[in-house]
Amino acid sequence: MDIVRGINQSNLMPNQQNKQIIEVVALALRNTVSGRFLLARRKAGGSGAGEWEFPGGKLEVGESPQAGLVREIQEELLFDLSGRSLFRVGSHVHNYSGRLIRIELWLAEVDFSPEFQLVDHDEVNWYELSQMSEVNLSEGDKTFISLLNSYSR
Repeated sequence: MDIVRGINQSNLMPNQQNKQIIEVVALALRNTVSGRFLLARRKAGGSGAGEWEFPGGKLEVGESPQAGLVREIQEELLFDLSGRSLFRVGSHVHNYSGRLIRIELWLAEVDFSPEFQLVDHDEVNWYELSQMSEVNLSEGDKTFISLLNSYSR
């Protein structure tokens, strides 16, 4: 079930006001050794097939963003974020074919390259921020690149 939270309607275009907004959380996992960020490619047959993204997903009703992120990363990559520090990077509302999605990006760091088991993706890779313009990055995630620049220095 999708969760909808209040948002400042004045930030939306007139035709977007009073629409429900689906809440999504995403992870910018940074490898502190290489300075690169993890991206995952959506597998064929689903929404956004072939697009690279910061992994994550929809919040469940009553779920905090942090709990939802831990759950989604466990479900999608079989990687346990429990006990790791999570830092909120920012959020924005994106229009995906008429559906309004509020994406909230969170940062976590590792000093190793974890093994992932892919469920909703067919590939993962580590990228420098400057390389992300070279991949088919999800439109909703492109906004976050400038915000992440402050974390990669």
